[in-house]
Amino acid sequence: MYFEALYLASLAIGLVQSYLGWDELVGMASPAFILSVQLFTFGLIMGLTLFVSRRRSRVALWILIALFILGLPMFLQQVASGSLAGSGWIAVLQLAMQLVAMGLAFTPSARSWLNRHRAITSEATQTPR
Repeated sequence: MYFEALYLASLAIGLVQSYLGWDELVGMASPAFILSVQLFTFGLIMGLTLFVSRRRSRVALWILIALFILGLPMFLQQVASGSLAGSGWIAVLQLAMQLVAMGLAFTPSARSWLNRHRAITSEATQTPR
């Protein structure tokens, strides 16, 4: 599924972004704090992505979308103020990849694929007559 590939690739690009902006980031907080936040965020996003792509979780999809929407104003503020750590182009590429991945999750074929889980689950919970 392209959704999974794009989202996981955006996480890999995020690792490069973190490496490039490491000195700036540790200037704002302790290395342990920065590393903890980044590992938590990386794990959360990876887990949600895999829940969507492998478990067909609509809840995980909407949580990913909510996190993206909540992070967007902060990202735009950092870009506008020039305080974005690392490479601005990498950050924009990462954002674009995530946006495209979420758009792909709403194509007719992806919606049908996600809805198959609901149909399978409802069939399994019905009692035989």
